[in-house]
Amino acid sequence: MQATQSGQAALLALAASAILSFIDNFVAAVSEEAGLWQFQLFRAAFALPLLIVAARLMGKSLRVVHFRRIAMRSIVVSIGLLIYFASLGALPVSQAGAGLFSAPLWVVLLSVILFRQQIGRMMAFAVVLGFAGALTLLQPDISNLTLLSVMPLAAGLFYGLGMMLTRHWCADESAMSLAIGIFLTIGIVSLVMLFWVTARPGSTFMSAPWAMPTMRFLWLTLLQAVGAVFAVTLIAQAYRIGNPTMVSVFEYSFLIFASIWAFVLWGATSDALAWVGIIVIVASGILIAQSEKRTSDAATSL
Repeated sequence: MQATQSGQAALLALAASAILSFIDNFVAAVSEEAGLWQFQLFRAAFALPLLIVAARLMGKSLRVVHFRRIAMRSIVVSIGLLIYFASLGALPVSQAGAGLFSAPLWVVLLSVILFRQQIGRMMAFAVVLGFAGALTLLQPDISNLTLLSVMPLAAGLFYGLGMMLTRHWCADESAMSLAIGIFLTIGIVSLVMLFWVTARPGSTFMSAPWAMPTMRFLWLTLLQAVGAVFAVTLIAQAYRIGNPTMVSVFEYSFLIFASIWAFVLWGATSDALAWVGIIVIVASGILIAQSEKRTSDAATSL
């Protein structure tokens, strides 16, 4: 029974990663139709009703236990995701994803800095290895660093901080209420920012003003919303029935799927250095997960 549930959880995590990496490959196409804030506003408007219906059908509670805590967590995670989506307007999914999947590395560093948590040599090695992999995949030009160069890592920093808040502040909240909190926050922020950039328009994905929605924009955004809701539901179920350490490792398949989808959809190929970066990041994630499992098992046995 245990083995069967573990296998199901692994498949669910793989399916969620495949879906997310697929839909994120279309953000660049969305950027040709509208700006970041209009896209995120419509995406949230599509996703929120779907999430509520999904929660009702699955019998999941939407009750919020600690409003202030979930609000703070939603703001922090939303900042990370908005930076990630802003990066997708100019970078391949695998590169932007490399920054987002630096989140576990930031969690370890923040645990040391904020909570004075002691980490072993293996964890320290995994953190260094993970950042090396992220830099290998991002391939920043050191002589010509721009905001875009550091945006993916900034997304990982805020997303990692959000993971910490989830663990320390929101352990009693349901997965669906956490997801709704994020989409609601993104929708509110996007509405405010859309007014701002429309009054002070620019020419980039982040500064593009309101544009009359085209049918292509609506379909692409609906695809994003439906895919995100499916993926959130699948990953929540994976964490419910499987070992969290194992599930978190399988989530790293996102980077591999992102490169595969980019080739299948657009014929884009990743060079050898990029694949080295992906392999190193996945290896780092496995080491961190295993190190956390050992620490948890040791604490349980005391």
